[in-house]
Amino acid sequence: MAPMYYRGANAAILVYDITSEESFNDMSSWVEELRKNMAEDLMGNKLDLASTKRAVPLSRTQDYVARLLGPDSVVHEVSAKDDNGIEELFLQITRKLVERKQELEQANRLKAENAITLQHLENERLLQLQQAEDQSRRSTCCGI
Repeated sequence: MAPMYYRGANAAILVYDITSEESFNDMSSWVEELRKNMAEDLMGNKLDLASTKRAVPLSRTQDYVARLLGPDSVVHEVSAKDDNGIEELFLQITRKLVERKQELEQANRLKAENAITLQHLENERLLQLQQAEDQSRRSTCCGI
């Protein structure tokens, strides 16, 4: 997958067919590519066929995702045909993106506050050094 397809994106959804082992296996290169460059969610499609034609167990996908992307990564199974789980998937991704944005904004605020505090402390230290130097000059002149 060329980076130009997801450049500037904040999220990606990788879709595989739960009735096709090949579809699941082909996904690994996409996971590696996106893992290097952004956050992603994994979605198994054709949930409507799970009871009769499932080839990839949900537990296998969850183990795979936890191993590659970490234990907090989520796997969704949906049915595009039945419109089952699609809305929930996008709502969850939206929530994650909003949370991530809020975390970044808070981190930037803390960074700015820390920079201001450090500057204030540095100014205080410089003032104390200047006062000590001034005191030293006054006390060495003429024995006073």
